[in-house]
Amino acid sequence: MVFWNRTKIIATIGPASNSRAELAAMLRAGADVIRINGAHGDMDGHKKMIALIREVAKAAGLPTAILFDLPGPKLRLGTLKREPVVLKTGQIVVLACGKSEQTDERIPVPDKIVCRSVKKGSQIFINDGLVGAVVNRVSGTNIECRVRAGGEVRSRKGLNLPRAKLPIPSLTSRDKELLSFAIREDVDYIGLSFVRRAKNMIDLKRMVSKRAPHIRVVAKIEKPEALEDLDRIVDASDVVMLARGDLGIEMPFDEIPLIQKKVLKKCASAGKPTITATQMMESMVSSKMPTRAEATDVAGAVWQGTDAVMLSEETSIGQNPALAVKAMAKVASEAEREMPELMSPEKKRDWKELQAQAISQAAGMLADRLCAKAIVAPTRTGRTALYISRMRPRTQIIALTDNERTARRMNMFWGVTPMTMPTFSTVDEMLSYAEKAALRSRLIKKDDTIVITSSAHGGKGKITSLVEVRRV
Repeated sequence: MVFWNRTKIIATIGPASNSRAELAAMLRAGADVIRINGAHGDMDGHKKMIALIREVAKAAGLPTAILFDLPGPKLRLGTLKREPVVLKTGQIVVLACGKSEQTDERIPVPDKIVCRSVKKGSQIFINDGLVGAVVNRVSGTNIECRVRAGGEVRSRKGLNLPRAKLPIPSLTSRDKELLSFAIREDVDYIGLSFVRRAKNMIDLKRMVSKRAPHIRVVAKIEKPEALEDLDRIVDASDVVMLARGDLGIEMPFDEIPLIQKKVLKKCASAGKPTITATQMMESMVSSKMPTRAEATDVAGAVWQGTDAVMLSEETSIGQNPALAVKAMAKVASEAEREMPELMSPEKKRDWKELQAQAISQAAGMLADRLCAKAIVAPTRTGRTALYISRMRPRTQIIALTDNERTARRMNMFWGVTPMTMPTFSTVDEMLSYAEKAALRSRLIKKDDTIVITSSAHGGKGKITSLVEVRRV
C-alpha cells in the first residue's frame, strides 16, 4: 500500500477515463473516490462501470469509494445534430422548449418549464456560464435570445436561469429511479444536486436509511437558497460539497471565495467532511499542466479545511485524466506541508460525543508532541477515524476495520488511510493486529512511536474511549 496525500481526491469517470487501463492509472496517481455523474449515460452503463471500478480497485488493493451523483432538477440542453455548436456574440439564437433532439436550427431544451420561467430581459447561461444570452421575447415554446458572450455548446450541457424560482421538486422521477439503482448497486455515497433547503436532504436520507443505512448522503451546495438554510443542511447531511460551477452562475462571482471560506469553516466546526468542486484544474482538460492560479486555488481549499478536492471534466473528458489526478495530488501534498494548527470542532452537548471528541483530540496532540509516525485507529463504523480526521493532525491516520464498506467510506476522510482486518473477539487481539498490519504496510517501521486509539471494549457501537502510546 502507498500513502498518498492527506487531502482526498475525487475523480469523475467519463468517456476519457472509463477504460480499465485509465481507471487503474488514476488510482495509481492518487484518486481515492470515483464519481459517477448520473446525469449522463444509462443504468446499464453505470452498472458496468461500478463493477469495473470495484474490480480495478480490488486488483490494486485499494478501498476505493464510489460517489453516485443524482442529477437533481438541473436544466440541460437536448441532443444537438452536430457538435460543438459555436454561438457568436451578437447572434440571435432560438431555444426550442419541449424538444429533446435538434431537428432544425433551434437549440433543443427538453424541459418546457424554461419558457414559463423567463421573460424579456431574463439572462440565460449555458455550460457553466461560459456562454451567456439575454431573452428578446418568448413566443409559445420558443425563446428568442441574443448572445452576449459567445462560445461552444454541446449536447446535454447545463442551462442556468439566475434568480428564477423554478417550481421543480428536489428529487425528480428520474432521480428516484437512479436512487433505487444506486442503493441496489451498494455505492458508498449518494450526492443530491441543487439542494435548496434542509428538507431536501432529510427526505433523501430517510429514503436511503430505510434500505441502506450504511450509505452516506452528500449535499451539493450550488443554489443561493441553500446558503440561507446552510446550518440545517449541514446538520442533515453526512458530507457537504461546494459545487462552485452552478453557484458561481447563480451568484456574483466575486462572492464565491468568501462563500467557500464560510461553508468550509462551518462544516469543519460541525465535524462534517467537505468536498470542494468544479473548475479546480479545468485547463487540464486539454493541457498537461495546471495554471498557477489553479494550483493556488487547490492549495487554498486545502488550507481552508476541505477534506476532498474534485476533478470533473478534467478526468471525464480531458486528454490526460491520470495526469490531472497526479497534478492535483502533488499540489495538495505540497500545501499539506504548511497546514494550520490542530482544529477544534464545536463541542457536542451529548456526553458520549464529547468524550469521543476529547479522546480523539488527545490522540492528535500526543502524536504531535511525541513526533509519532502514525495514529492507528481500529474501528468498526469509521466513527473513530472521522473524529481524529476532524482535528487535522500532522500525523497520518491508519484506520483498520473488519467491514469493507466502512473502509471505502473512510477513503473520503482527510488524512485517513483505510485498511481491512479480520474480526476479533477481544480488544487486545485487535490492537495487536492493528500494530502488525501497519508495520506490514510499510507505513511505519520497527522502533517507530505510534498512538493507538479505539473503543476500550472493541464492541459494536462502543464509543472511542482508549488512547495508548506504543513503540513498535
